[in-house]
Amino acid sequence: MEMRLSPRLQRIADYVEAGAVAVDVGTDHAYVPIWLLLSGVSERAYATDLRPGPLQNAREDAFRYGVADRLVLRLGDGLAPCAPEECDTVILAGMGGETVAGILERSPWALEKRLILQPQTRQDVLRRWLWEKGVAVQDASLAYDTGRIYLIWLAGRGEGEPETLVDRQLIEKRDPLLLPWLEERIKYTAKLLRGLTQARDPDREAIAAREREKAGLRALADAVCTEWEKERTT
Repeated sequence: MEMRLSPRLQRIADYVEAGAVAVDVGTDHAYVPIWLLLSGVSERAYATDLRPGPLQNAREDAFRYGVADRLVLRLGDGLAPCAPEECDTVILAGMGGETVAGILERSPWALEKRLILQPQTRQDVLRRWLWEKGVAVQDASLAYDTGRIYLIWLAGRGEGEPETLVDRQLIEKRDPLLLPWLEERIKYTAKLLRGLTQARDPDREAIAAREREKAGLRALADAVCTEWEKERTT
């Protein structure tokens, strides 16, 4: 039986190497590991979830697609139900950056694996945490799905950047979603700024930091737009 993934999940699955054994944390319906098994990318896969309900959904889908004998389901918090030797690829998607960092903090063996990360929020917090642990963002992609643009990282051991407004890979790839994504971030930063300035006791340092971020994103978006337009007309 064929399975089609959403654009976000497909981009995540595309980062899994042929022959890999992946564990999908917070799997819900286990769509990514099931797709990996169906497509022949993996012969075996693992999926964990903190709640029994989503794991039951995953179990039913695994039987529906005929891969129940090759998909190992584990109930538990993060990577706690898994042993280091069971997998070579770790997928952490659809949760906040601080949550992702917390899961990896509790299972440091995962930092030696191929990491596929899709932080919903606080990407800056996660990036700095990875940098402090000697883990670098090796590639970055964007995916448009259900009215939103998602950022997906491939990460592993290496020297990265503790802070950056945008991953250089997105610029190098001329990702068509880059400019819309930057505009989304500018609007989100402006919303945060409004909240900070309207607070009863405004945090001037936080306001200044957000203003710098907004200005940097605006300058970057304008520069990318100008450069790409120049390339298009030459």
